[in-house]
Amino acid sequence: MLLQMQVNNFVTIQTCELNFKIGTTVITGETGTGKSILIDALQLALGGRASENCVRVDQEKMDVSLVFDIACLPQAIEWLKKYDLYQDENECIIRRSINKEGRSRCFINNSPTTLQPLRELSELLIDIHGQHEYQTLLKAERQRELVDNYAGHSVLLDSVFKLAYEWKTLNTTIANLKQQSATRTARAQYLQFLLEEFAELAIQPNEFAKLDLEHKQLANSEETIAHLTTALDQLADLEESNALATVAKTILCLDKIKNVNPAALTWIETLKSAQIQIAETEKDIRHYLEKLDLDPARLATLETRLSAMFNLARKHKISPNELYEFQQKLLAEFKELDCSDEKLTELERQLELVSSQYIKTAQQLSESRSKYAKKLSSEITKIIKTLALPHAEFSVGLENENTISYSPFGLEKISFLIKTNAGHQLQSLAKTASGGELSRIALAIYIITAKQQAIPALVFDEVDVGISGGTAEMVGKLLRQLGDSHQVFCVTHLPQVASLGHHHLKVEKITEKQMTYSTIKPLSQDEKVQEIARMLGGLQITKKTLEHAKEMVTALVD
Repeated sequence: MLLQMQVNNFVTIQTCELNFKIGTTVITGETGTGKSILIDALQLALGGRASENCVRVDQEKMDVSLVFDIACLPQAIEWLKKYDLYQDENECIIRRSINKEGRSRCFINNSPTTLQPLRELSELLIDIHGQHEYQTLLKAERQRELVDNYAGHSVLLDSVFKLAYEWKTLNTTIANLKQQSATRTARAQYLQFLLEEFAELAIQPNEFAKLDLEHKQLANSEETIAHLTTALDQLADLEESNALATVAKTILCLDKIKNVNPAALTWIETLKSAQIQIAETEKDIRHYLEKLDLDPARLATLETRLSAMFNLARKHKISPNELYEFQQKLLAEFKELDCSDEKLTELERQLELVSSQYIKTAQQLSESRSKYAKKLSSEITKIIKTLALPHAEFSVGLENENTISYSPFGLEKISFLIKTNAGHQLQSLAKTASGGELSRIALAIYIITAKQQAIPALVFDEVDVGISGGTAEMVGKLLRQLGDSHQVFCVTHLPQVASLGHHHLKVEKITEKQMTYSTIKPLSQDEKVQEIARMLGGLQITKKTLEHAKEMVTALVD
């Protein structure tokens, strides 16, 4: 709800600060005082069109600030958090200033913003009826929301929304797969060609490294044999001098002095250990040499295979050591492409299932909408007929699509239709109703759907245009009834409406030193009686007029 409003230098208002409460607040004033000036300032603060004319002639700029209680408005809180503008769990502050050149600045919770987000937020805080550019009731989505809230469709709507999203996601995926079909086929054929080349070589894991080592050994086998033969000569085969014989002779020499020099024992043990290692090495080399063979045929085979592997690696710009891993990647991609048809079939099966579920759920929503649309139409029509529109008929129109579009909002478009004169056809609310008629129709709609309304603050301007007497009293009662559950503001020139408000604001215009000022002040009970008397009797207020006014103000509201 709107807690506070502060206006500075707006048209004829110099400064004004008002605090508001829950209930119905009526705004009155003499003809020409500009009773709607407060609503104009409110609209401007919420993103209305600005001009230099809204700034007082003697001032550089004007500003309007609003303080809303949002503790019970989860949608507004969610919106603020989405744009990182949430500061206080209970309040939201909106401020707008306009200079005399018409340039505007907007703030939400003291953070600068633009008009578009300001207007988005305002639709979650307050609903203004009177001028078409601010009437959310004329929007198709708002009309659909009113019907669905009235019928309690939240669970069905959630199901339809999720199924519609799932259907569109699947449909997009399938379309993309089909669009890529030709490219996928060409890629699969290319991969198959590459894999056939790899299949001819039948490359094994780590094969290149093993073959490369074997090739090096065979290619250098003659030189290897010569060096190993020389090594064996030095270790054991030379008769004159070899390592084993030399170590043995050394051990004998040291053995002769071990009795007089104990250190020789350590040297002898070290040399015996070396003797053993030399002997084992000599044995290993001899065994290796015996197996080593010159095999030109094997060498030729290795060179042929290694050459083929080098050529294949060069073709794919990779190392020969990477051939096996590269082949596995190609194979994995080919298998995935090969499974695309199966994947497409499965997705189409899922799409058919989701489509069936969507249609079933959406049809349930349609049946319920049809039921509640008739009920809502009847109840609103009854109220409208009491508001100086005796021939009016209200109807909730449900227009089914020719084809199923899988809309997240169901199978039909919802529109509010009205006829206000006998013999006329039902037409859309936006095209048919005048400003005053629209305000009364909106009042009837909000009375019927009050319990489901998420927007807590409502403003009605021109609600009593073209009515009087008993109709005016009926409008007043309806506004007061709506004020029991909402915060309602109503600009009125009718005493029957004004007398039934929970709260009363009076607009006055004065001229001092050739300057015009507008003031807006809340009225006490006695002041309210005086104002109702003025509205009843004009400038000459008699005792009888005062008594009538007091009776109207103090009368119990049925």
